[in-house]
Amino acid sequence: MVAGTATDPGRVMQSPENMSFYQYLVVGLCCLINITDGFDVVSLAVAAPVLSRDWQIDPALLGSMFSASAVGLVIGAFVIGPMADKVGRRPIMLGALATLAATLFLSGLAANVWQLLVLRGITGIGLGTLVVCLNTTVAEYASDKARNMALAILHIGFTFGMMLGSGIAAIALETSGWRVIFFTAGLLNLLTFVISIFVLGESREFLVRRQAPGDLERLNRLNRKMGIAELATLPPKPAAKVKGAMIRSMLAPELRSQTILIWVASATYAIVGYFLMNWKPTILANAGLTPSLAAASGIITGACGTLGHLAMGLWARRVGEGRLTTIFFAAAAVTLVIFGLQPPNPVGLLAMAGLTTFFVVGAYTGLFLVAVVMYPPSMQNSGVGFIVGFGRIGAIAGPMIGGFLLSAGLTRMDTYFVFSAIAIIPVVTMFYAYRIAARAPHLSAPTPSGASHAEAGR
Repeated sequence: MVAGTATDPGRVMQSPENMSFYQYLVVGLCCLINITDGFDVVSLAVAAPVLSRDWQIDPALLGSMFSASAVGLVIGAFVIGPMADKVGRRPIMLGALATLAATLFLSGLAANVWQLLVLRGITGIGLGTLVVCLNTTVAEYASDKARNMALAILHIGFTFGMMLGSGIAAIALETSGWRVIFFTAGLLNLLTFVISIFVLGESREFLVRRQAPGDLERLNRLNRKMGIAELATLPPKPAAKVKGAMIRSMLAPELRSQTILIWVASATYAIVGYFLMNWKPTILANAGLTPSLAAASGIITGACGTLGHLAMGLWARRVGEGRLTTIFFAAAAVTLVIFGLQPPNPVGLLAMAGLTTFFVVGAYTGLFLVAVVMYPPSMQNSGVGFIVGFGRIGAIAGPMIGGFLLSAGLTRMDTYFVFSAIAIIPVVTMFYAYRIAARAPHLSAPTPSGASHAEAGR
């Protein structure tokens, strides 16, 4: 390869049109890590029916244990994850993987609920850190042509991990007990940690931005693996970003209303979504399903969630992103009511659990599709990031609300009625957010089909 002198940081960071073996390897590793993350997230939920019985855990306290993971997710995503911009993505990811392996092994050895609660909080920090780093790593290493598909496979990997965790839990609860679930999750994280030591490279973007002694050699080593021409010198450092500028742009008068509405939609959606994800196995077990069958329900709901992702992706442009997301939110509210009314029949309960998950997960995908068409291109990444952030607020509240309701003696029907009422909020806010956004100037540009974005989304 011929060494060159680069003057444009943007050109230096461009990936080759055809991905190298190393790029596929890194993207594949990130997908493997996300599979283990899906397992980690669902581990407590599938263990909860037996764990709560063995330790006599009150529903309100169990809800706090679920929320501890969500609190950790917030800390990881907004405090630890962004530190990768200062110290590098590789050490942050390796640290998160090592932390997850340790806390999950220790969770299997926990002697009481308070130890497990603290460990779940630390586990959440590791998971939240990886949420940020995995998406940015895949986006950086995948080629422009393959980036969207690579990110889609990354997110499907998380769902597959939840299904894998549910399947292993169904076997473990019948044969070995709930502790094996955490030991297995810890072993998977240890495996990905060891592989990452040998495979995972530093972020090329970070090396260009830091420009410490030896970074040119490190960058060229990565360039050789990716089939990119080596550089004789590093390009000028990119201009530093002005802090707070993006949030001020999102709250500018022309975007303020729809931005606030979609934040509310994200937070209230997450209240419902994280309640279902954490409490569903326990509620199904209380309705008469065996703990192993309740755990195995995650395989069904995981498959339905994947279909929800795909359905939203396939139909959104035809129906309109805003319209279809609103329809999915409304359908989720209706199915929650039907789930609550469902008699304690395993087939009916599992069918409704799957149908509810289809609409809830599809609506979640729709939130991001709406953000992409709602914001100008220069703001789309930050817009999606803030939607995730407000979703974390709901992720903390949802499991706790569920625990308090069940602890207060509410029946399954009453509990699901409450969450159905909460699910009405994103129906209303999403409807008005997109109707307002459809009048934005950047949405008046024609789409490939000839219609404007505004016309497509109505």
